[in-house]
Amino acid sequence: MSSKIINWLLLAGLSLALVYGLGAIGCPAYNFLGPMIAGVILSLAGRAPKVPGWSFPLAQSFIGALVARGFSHGFWAILAASWPYLVAGTIWALALGALMSLALLKLKMAHEKSAFWCLSPGGAAIMVILADQHGGDMAVVAFAQYFRVLLISLAAVMVSSLFIDSGSVQNVRVPFFPPIQWIDLALTAAALATGLLLAHLFPFVPGGQLLLPMILAGLSKNYLGHNIFLPPWLLYPCYALMGWRIGLSFTKESLKAVTRLIPGLFFGVMAMFLGCALYGAFMAKAANLDPLTAYLASCPGGLDAVTIIAASSGADLPFITAMQAMRLIVVISLGPWFYSLLSKRFC
Repeated sequence: MSSKIINWLLLAGLSLALVYGLGAIGCPAYNFLGPMIAGVILSLAGRAPKVPGWSFPLAQSFIGALVARGFSHGFWAILAASWPYLVAGTIWALALGALMSLALLKLKMAHEKSAFWCLSPGGAAIMVILADQHGGDMAVVAFAQYFRVLLISLAAVMVSSLFIDSGSVQNVRVPFFPPIQWIDLALTAAALATGLLLAHLFPFVPGGQLLLPMILAGLSKNYLGHNIFLPPWLLYPCYALMGWRIGLSFTKESLKAVTRLIPGLFFGVMAMFLGCALYGAFMAKAANLDPLTAYLASCPGGLDAVTIIAASSGADLPFITAMQAMRLIVVISLGPWFYSLLSKRFC
């Protein structure tokens, strides 16, 4: 058996073991983190297989469609009705993330091309993708982003436990092979394929391989009236591909950079958490929201965990999704320009 096949078998086996183990202890984003950690281990051991280059844009398009599933007509209605609070909260979170990232840069804990992506309050996987596209170190940014997600998710669980009746929480499991909705699957595939083609034709669009499929899938959902069909058997391989791409790029130099980052990351994430919690308290009073809804809507990260908590707690899920999605769209659209401006000003 060739060494390439052995390396792939090691990667797949270790990834499955880590996914199962992390999932068993309730770790957020375990389907992504497991393959990423497996990639890191094999890369440092010198047993890293090569992931095909075409697989990463494909995985990005599926992540974009996953975000677009939250874009319903109710989503746009909430944006129209509550946009001042959503815009202010988005700007506040972005400013906090930029300030904490600037501190990492000035303390020489992170390189200038990676620093401003490390604590950007968008989707963690998306920030890693954008960092890679703009010359950052994927491994360092991935560690920083998922460290942020882990801490914020744990804090969200602890704060939300004050409002949630534990007996009312129900875990809904989606079957790995749900019944196939062929029309929805075909329209979803068409939106993603068209988005990837446009990203190839217009490479200057920031994060185009994710943003354009996301926009087209959202438009298709709202105006053609279909559901975005993303069963686990499609999504889980995408999570694995993204995790492998990041983990396998990890080097000994990245490991040294990560070690330097940990103290600064911890204090930076805590500052973001407290700052966004203060904005949530303001929004609860000004917009007449219940405290849990306001807190989860302003929470700077862990979108998956926030959605799960909101769905099981009786909080206003559409409002929370609207604010979290708006922040994500703003960071994807304006992040490259904003962080480039900061780099030129402070580096």
